[in-house]
Amino acid sequence: MGGEWSFAQTLRHLVLATDAWLGRAVLGSEHPFHPIGLAYTGAAEDGLDMSIFTTVTPPYDEVLEARAGRVAMVRDFLAGVTPGELATARPNPWGESEYPQTTLSCLHVILEEEWEHLRYASRDLDAIKAEPAR
Repeated sequence: MGGEWSFAQTLRHLVLATDAWLGRAVLGSEHPFHPIGLAYTGAAEDGLDMSIFTTVTPPYDEVLEARAGRVAMVRDFLAGVTPGELATARPNPWGESEYPQTTLSCLHVILEEEWEHLRYASRDLDAIKAEPAR
């Protein structure tokens, strides 16, 4: 709607958010990003290597598969995390050393991304439902 991301693009962005905040910041993965991830506008200017991401619109089933993998990654991490690990200092995934994070704050970013994009998706579904039949 109005130049905003499609639902598939939103799911791709949530893949990237999980990769950044859990894969990169918390788990310290050397190559955390799935090529299907979709970065925010200005990510290249912020230093994100955009060459790792696909420039072709992927099939929806591949988007769903990548998204399901990231949901499972968060679920598995939450199942075993301890209170001490939640308080552990983590590097900001965007390299902003003046904004250090904890594991808990990284998880909060993931949850906030999920919540905000759910609000947009719900709003869009309401708008579609309200449209007159054609």
